[in-house]
Amino acid sequence: MRHPEGALRSFSSESGSDAGSAHPSVQRLARITVPLQVGPYFATAHDEAVPLHEYADSVGRRVMDESCLTWARLGSDRGFEICADHDGAVHAVLLDLNEAVRPVNSTPEAFAESLGALDQALGAILTADSPHTAQSAFEQLEQRLWAIDRGAFAEREYWWPLVLDDIRDTASAEWFTAFEVVDGQGEKQILTASGGVGIHPEEKLWQQLRSAGVQPEQVLRIHTELEACFMPGHYCSLWLGEVFPEAQLTHNFPYGETAASRAEGIQQLREAAAEQPSQ
Repeated sequence: MRHPEGALRSFSSESGSDAGSAHPSVQRLARITVPLQVGPYFATAHDEAVPLHEYADSVGRRVMDESCLTWARLGSDRGFEICADHDGAVHAVLLDLNEAVRPVNSTPEAFAESLGALDQALGAILTADSPHTAQSAFEQLEQRLWAIDRGAFAEREYWWPLVLDDIRDTASAEWFTAFEVVDGQGEKQILTASGGVGIHPEEKLWQQLRSAGVQPEQVLRIHTELEACFMPGHYCSLWLGEVFPEAQLTHNFPYGETAASRAEGIQQLREAAAEQPSQ
C-alpha cells in the first residue's frame, strides 16, 4: 500500500542528527521507514522519542528491565513497545510490568518490510468481495512473512504468529460483548456489540459508549463470549482492567495466553453458535 509522505516515519533524522551521541541501537534505525499506522497492530508518531527510556519518561511510565533502557523504539502495538536492541533484533517490550519481551523480527529492516506486507494485506482483506479472496490474501501474507524472516516464527507465541492468529480469528468467527451501564437516575441497561476483522467487540462497544458520553464508573459489568485477550493490537485484558477497575468481568469461553487455549475457545464459540436455533 502506498502512503503519502506525511503518513510515513523515517528514523534517519533521529538517528543522524547527532551521530556521535546517539546510541548504536538508535543509529541502527538510520535507514528505516515505517507507516505511521498499520491497522490496530502498529502505530508511531514523528515526535515520539526513539530511546526507550526517553519515551517511557515522556509518558510517565517505567522500563522495568534495565537492559532495555537504551533500546530504540519504533512504535507501539497498543500495549507493548516495539524496539530494536543493541544488535538490531526487534522485540515487543511491556512498560511498567515485569513481562517477558516478545521476539518480533531479527532486524529492523525485516520488521519494516513485514509491516509493509501486513499493511498491504489488511487492505486486501478488508476490501475483499468474497471469503475466498480474503483467505487468499491472508495466505499470501503468511507466506510473505515467512519468506522475509523465518526466525520470526520460531516459537508459537512470538509476535508475528500472534498477529496472524488475531487476523484469522476475527475474520473467521463472530463474537459479542455486553456492558451493563447505569445512568444518572440509577437506571440500568445492557448494551451489546460484535467485532470485526482486527476489531474486538469490547473495543468497539466502549468506543461507542464513550462517544455517547458514558463514563467508566457507569459500567458495572462486562461480559464477553471470549475471554479478554492479551494479543497484539488489543490487549483487552490490560485495558479493561485499567479503565474499569471496579467492573465485574465474566466470559463464556477461554482465550488465554497459549495457542491451544485460543484454539479451544474459538472452537467452543463456533460449536455454541451452531447449536443456536435458526430464526
